[in-house]
Amino acid sequence: MTALIRLLKRQRAARRGLILLVVCAVAVAGFVRSGPAYGRDQDIQKLNRFVQSSKTDSPAMKMFREGRDLIETENWQQASEKFRNFVNDYPKDKDVDAALYWLAYALKKQGKKQEAAQPLLRLVNEFSRSSWREEAKAMLVELGYQDAIRQALDRDNCEIKILALQSLFEADEDRAIAFVGDVLKGGAADCPALKSAAVSLLGSHGGARAVPILIDIARNQPDVRLRLTAIKRLGEQNGDAVADELARLYDADRMPEIRAQILRALSEMRSPRAEAKLIEVATSGDDLSLRQTAIRRLGERDSPTTLDTLIRIYDAERSMEIRGQILRALAERDDPRAHAKLLDVARRGETPELRVFAIRRLGERGSTALADLIGLYSTETNDEIKQGLLRALSETNDPRAQAKLYEVARGMEKLDLRLFAIRRLGERDNAQTVDELIGLYDAEQNVQVKGTLIRAFGESHQKSAIRKLIAIARGDQNVELRKLAIRMLGESKDPDALKFLEELLK
Repeated sequence: MTALIRLLKRQRAARRGLILLVVCAVAVAGFVRSGPAYGRDQDIQKLNRFVQSSKTDSPAMKMFREGRDLIETENWQQASEKFRNFVNDYPKDKDVDAALYWLAYALKKQGKKQEAAQPLLRLVNEFSRSSWREEAKAMLVELGYQDAIRQALDRDNCEIKILALQSLFEADEDRAIAFVGDVLKGGAADCPALKSAAVSLLGSHGGARAVPILIDIARNQPDVRLRLTAIKRLGEQNGDAVADELARLYDADRMPEIRAQILRALSEMRSPRAEAKLIEVATSGDDLSLRQTAIRRLGERDSPTTLDTLIRIYDAERSMEIRGQILRALAERDDPRAHAKLLDVARRGETPELRVFAIRRLGERGSTALADLIGLYSTETNDEIKQGLLRALSETNDPRAQAKLYEVARGMEKLDLRLFAIRRLGERDNAQTVDELIGLYDAEQNVQVKGTLIRAFGESHQKSAIRKLIAIARGDQNVELRKLAIRMLGESKDPDALKFLEELLK
């Protein structure tokens, strides 16, 4: 461990030396290049070597070569535009780092120092292995961005430390665990990420020896982020003893984010004690939000026991929030009993609100629940529930759902339900649906229904809808419907619609 500390100290010294070296190099470069042609020639030589090393004739390399040619002719404005286009058009190209550098170079030559710094900062921060990174650092110092260079070097050094700790865990866990203890006692002030990485590595590599340390961190660390990391890693253990420790910590700690993390950790454990604690919180927890979290975590555990528990809590509970969360959990379970409970609430729930909520959850199950939803609609008398059923059908892509919506839209239902079905059909905005709605318009006599259909056409992106609006605006016998069609055409901003409106003005 002492050897590792000496190595990290040498890295810090080297880092400070590198910053000084970069600054000095820029100063010397400014002195040596008193003849501007020297520096420019050196830059162009490297650029030419870079271009010549590429043997491809891809569109990206062709654009890059065009940018190089503009640099050589000192056409800085067009060069910056060319390299900016390269970065935008080929963001994943292997040479985007070089394009960023030469974009900055061309901008700097135009005197746009602040604008030039942006691609350089991106290059330094995102392309740690770029062969242009050192040139970018030097130019940033030249532009007055020394602090950005220091931050980049700090970040590089911090990543090296984390990598070194990971390697130490793989080579010698005892020394690594001892080093983590030193880090958590106050070390690594210049690398805050090292502490979080140390706790995470401790949990993933330390095995049973790490558990007492992680429990201590979860209880006593001042840094909440480290506590959360430790709790997460404890959740990867499956022992009842760890579950008991987390349960005790849940009862003792009042911080919501800590308690939520404990529930998440317990849900990932295959321990009867962990499940028992989740059930306790879900059933009688003292915080509504955390009860909902516990129910959601129970819903993720695919076991008959948890399903029985969720149904039992639903039957005993009166809070809409808790019942709603349980219905969500049931909807995510691929179990006939979960489906049966949702269907039962949809049919006989104590309030319309609960019934509609259950219907929406059934709708999320897609074709699985479609026959039940259609059957419910046929027997339902409450208009609010019927609208909830139509909404659920509209969110299903099954052709049977569309057929039912169209049947309601053109049938003998109450006017409000017909209009509701038309609006839901209009939201589908596909060619088949628009054709069906056009057929419905031609056969319809009710002006209010026709108005709703015109609004549906206006919200559509189908050309057939625009053509129908033009036909209505041109020749419908009802003047008010013609006016509405004209307004919808204007709002569509479709070229054919605008052309028609211009013709009306002649």
